[in-house]
Amino acid sequence: MKYHYMRISSTTVRIELIPEDNAEKLILQELAQDSTDDLGLTKLFENGLAIYQPQAKLITKTFMDFPRVALCNFQLVTNFSAIQSV
Repeated sequence: MKYHYMRISSTTVRIELIPEDNAEKLILQELAQDSTDDLGLTKLFENGLAIYQPQAKLITKTFMDFPRVALCNFQLVTNFSAIQSV
């Protein structure tokens, strides 16, 4: 999966999922038909966020075009103890 990013603020980024092959297109089509924000979809956005900002933890996502485009709010994590307290 490829990702397209647009920075909105210091803690928000717009992430678009871009399928690279037919299998990925099928995954997004199935998610669109199911209309549920499941753990697999969250993982796709977490992976995209990790590429954009490696020290970020996804806090919330607000879909602009389900399931492909979402505004992702994140928190920067600077040490191990911060991960546990979030």
